[in-house]
Formats: sequence, structure tokens, C-alpha cells
Amino acid sequence: MAITILMICYTLLSFGLGWYFFSHRQKSFLVFHPENTPALSHVLTGGGIVLMVIGLVSAIATIMNNFIFISMILLVGVIAIISLQLILVHWFPKGE
Repeated sequence: MAITILMICYTLLSFGLGWYFFSHRQKSFLVFHPENTPALSHVLTGGGIVLMVIGLVSAIATIMNNFIFISMILLVGVIAIISLQLILVHWFPKGE
């Protein structure tokens, strides 16, 4: 039961973060300005779509309640989020 509740939270977080990235590809958010940088806008578009797909697949894994499938989608989600964070560091404003 606890894994189901945690997977529901993970699904909502993954899909929500993906939607946030996708919806902010043409307006500034946090310290990033994708409206001025087309490459950053493309990263947010791709990253947002990937996270939303991971959210949908994790919802399917939650419904199926298959622990191997859940473990695989958690691993893929963690790798995708870490990769996206490392890519976003490139556009992080540097202190001068």
C-alpha cells in the first residue's frame, strides 16, 4: 500500500515537473531565460516531454503494481531528471 501511495506522488511530481518545463519554454522561470536562448528552449521542450511520458508510464506501472516495472521506471526517471539538471547547469548564470 505504501509503495502505491509513493508511486502516485512520484507520478504527479514527474508529470507536473514535465508540464512546468514544457509550459515555460518561451518564458523565464527561476534564473533561466529560454525566450532569449533557442537551445535552452529546445532542452526544456524535450525534457518536459520526456518527464511527462515518464509520468504516464509510472501511472501505468502503479496500476499494474509490478515491482520490477516500478523499479525500472524509477531508475529511468532518476536518470532523466539528473541528466536534465546537468544540462541546465550550462545555462546557469555565472557570478562575475
